[in-house]
Order: sequence, then structure tokens, then C-alpha cells
Amino acid sequence: MKFFFCILLFILKTENVFSENLTYDVNNVAVKGVISNNSTNNKLIESAFKKAFIIFTNKTLLRDDALSLREISPKIIKDLVFTYQITKNEKDQNKDNITTLNIKFDPKKINKLLAAKRISYADVSNISLTLFPILVKGKDILLYEENFFYKNWITLKNKEEDVNDELINYNLALENIEDLEYIINNKENMNSINTKNINSFNNSSNYVLLITYFTEGKLKAFIKTSIKNKDIDRNVDLIFSSENENKSYEEAIIILKKEINQIWKEQNLIDVNTPSFLDFFLEVRKIDDYLKLKSILDTMDIVENYSVLEITNEYSKIRIKYKGKVNKIREKLSEKKINIQIVDNVWKLNIQ
Repeated sequence: MKFFFCILLFILKTENVFSENLTYDVNNVAVKGVISNNSTNNKLIESAFKKAFIIFTNKTLLRDDALSLREISPKIIKDLVFTYQITKNEKDQNKDNITTLNIKFDPKKINKLLAAKRISYADVSNISLTLFPILVKGKDILLYEENFFYKNWITLKNKEEDVNDELINYNLALENIEDLEYIINNKENMNSINTKNINSFNNSSNYVLLITYFTEGKLKAFIKTSIKNKDIDRNVDLIFSSENENKSYEEAIIILKKEINQIWKEQNLIDVNTPSFLDFFLEVRKIDDYLKLKSILDTMDIVENYSVLEITNEYSKIRIKYKGKVNKIREKLSEKKINIQIVDNVWKLNIQ
């Protein structure tokens, strides 16, 4: 009896379920202004919506797509807000009111807007990268504590309030004699360095080799990344002023962090215009397997909805409607410790 009650509960709660995901949440948005009546209070809240929308687009969209939505009207943005919560109300020394809000955008309305403009969003999550920065100045190769980028990469933050560059957690490569010798031996052709030969990357599945160098008086950078088993190389032009070398390096770090964020987002783009369907069989091992699966699907932003097609005592056949590529679904399910077996294109799942 309990077994079929769980199944019934699962069915009742899978109709038109839209995933609950932090992708659409923008928290701790602070706005400042004078509040004298309801009208000024509403304007202050609407300015928070605008600020939150810019943070959201910067976090989830590619650079050019985010910029294309900068001029969207406050009325449209207000309609995109699903709910909001004022978490703090205080005054500064000038008696201006500082209001802090948590804002959640409506996934359906956001996706409808992106689909209409044919914009893909990036389904990105927090990730840790091992960073090995190399600075080449003339004949000198600066590593570790001698390297401005190594010393300041972690502590230097983007001061723009509407930019979220905290998705990536950087770990600096530890000093290694063999790595030092390998890099010095390849100093004449740094771009040919094979990251597989760098010991500092051996225990990291996600890493970035960053080579910053001068050529013809200009500062440039070569980025070699390996993220989620995908290798991407990129050249970046930077601005350098010999009159203020440290400031130029600081600005370079901000630009390079944005570029690495861009690479991370490019690898996780979801096309909202082309949803797909997937049928799979969930093996029944425990009475609450259905509810566990429901909880997992509800946290997956790329899953639009799901339904139960068939039920027996041994399995449940489930259909999901999702956005993006099927490999993304497989990756997310595996991250949630769901075993997947695919035989003759038939998916069979069981919960660990």
C-alpha cells in the first residue's frame, strides 16, 4: 500500500513541474535612494529589479547577449520577477535609504524572452580550477611569488556590482621544481607547452595555464584551459601602460577572469528554442526511489517537466522534457549519484 501511495504522490506532483534552481535567484541586491512615499519606494524596488536582471544576464549569458538585453524596459523586467523579499532596510550617514533584496525571476518567462530573442543561456555551476600563471618579461620567466598574477589573482575582485565572477573558485598551482625546469626548457616556444607534462595539474580535472607576455610593446595572454575534459585555447589582447605597471596588471586580471568565465559558459550553453524528450526506466530498489528522483529533477534547471508513463513493481517508465544536449542530462544525473546504463539506446537508471 505504501509503495503505490509513493507512486501516486509522484504522479500528482510531476505535471508541469518547473525546476527550482538557484540559476534564477539573485540575492543580496542593494539599492540606495530617498524614500518619501509609496511611489519613491516602488521606484527603488524597480531599480533593484533592473540591477538584479543585469547580474542575472551577466552570470548566465555570453558577453554580447548580455549586452543586447541592457536596454530592456523596466516594465518588462518587472514582469519577469516571480517573487522578491526585502531582507534589510537601513539608512546611511546621509539619511539615504539602503534596501537589500533577494529576487527570483520566473523561469518560464525568462526562457520565453530568451527564446524570442534566440539567445542561449549557460547552465553553469560553481567550479574549482587550478591556475598556473606565467609572466614573461624579456628574457625573464616569472613564476610563483615573483609573478604579479600569481600573487594577486585570488585577492583581486571585480569592483563592478553587476558582475558576478565568483562562479569559479581558483586554486593556485603549488611550487614544483620539475614544472619550473619544464617551463624554462620551453621558454623559446611557450605556446607549445603541453599541460599534460605539468605536475601541478595531475590531481586536477579542471585547470588553466595562463601565459602573459610582451610582444612589440604590447601585453598579451595565451590561455590553455581544460574544463570538464574539454580543451580550449584562447589569445587575449590586453592594455598596458609602462607608467602604471601594477594597475595594468590588475586590469589584465579582471579581463582574463571574464574571459575564463566566458569559456566556461560557452561549454554549457542551453538552447531554449529546441527542447527534447527522453524516456528512461527507473529501477525500483527502495520505496522512496520515486520521491528521491523527483527531488533531483526539481533541482535541474534544464528539465522543464516530467511525467510517469508506466508503473510496475520493478520499474517506472518516466518521460522528461529538457533543454540542451542529452550529454548534459547524463552528466547532471551522474553528479547526483544516479547510475545510468544505456543498452540499445534504452536508458535504465537506479539510485545509489
